[in-house]
Amino acid sequence: MLPKRLLFVSQFFRGRRNRKLCDMIALRHREIGRKLDVVDIGGSYVFWMTIPEQYRAMCNISLVNMPGEYERIYIEDHAAIRDTVKSLTGDARSMPQFADGQFDLVICNSVIEHVGHWMDMKSAAAEARRLGRHGWIQVPAFEFPVEQHFITPLAHWFADPIQRRLLQLFNKTFRGRDADAMFMSMYHVRPLSRWQMRQLFPQATLRSEWLLFPKSHMAIW
Repeated sequence: MLPKRLLFVSQFFRGRRNRKLCDMIALRHREIGRKLDVVDIGGSYVFWMTIPEQYRAMCNISLVNMPGEYERIYIEDHAAIRDTVKSLTGDARSMPQFADGQFDLVICNSVIEHVGHWMDMKSAAAEARRLGRHGWIQVPAFEFPVEQHFITPLAHWFADPIQRRLLQLFNKTFRGRDADAMFMSMYHVRPLSRWQMRQLFPQATLRSEWLLFPKSHMAIW
């Protein structure tokens, strides 16, 4: 869990980011004159509770997660929104159940950095580009000195053996894991640089949020 000061910063940036997403939803809604078909890759009920109801009402929302993820991310307080979205299963790296351009908007919020190595990220990015006529993709920035999952400054800037040692020294939760869990957690937490985002989304507009350093990157089209 984030320390209170970092949590406040994270909530501030998330709120500002969500307002821009809401503006995009409203714009597309006016353009097409009907509800948007939206797919949220790796999405959660928690995220959509942070979007005002008036903007959710402009969308037909489908979440796509790996099997078993809904039980993990479901919170009883979010039962109401669970009835307003489709909860689908699928793998971000390959979603053949969906047609090219099937969705008016594809959203992927802090997910691509968790899907695996570079080729997995390329596959997930290609699927997002294929599915959505418009897109909103956000990832934590590699350039930011504090990675939000481990909260160990600078650790993610080092190669795996050094990163593992730093996390063992300074992160109590990480230190309690066995070797497999240590390496798998590092493997599935890979913040991305702006250059990497440009490779994954070559035709998109890139935006970066800054807090002295780039804090997150967004690809929008």
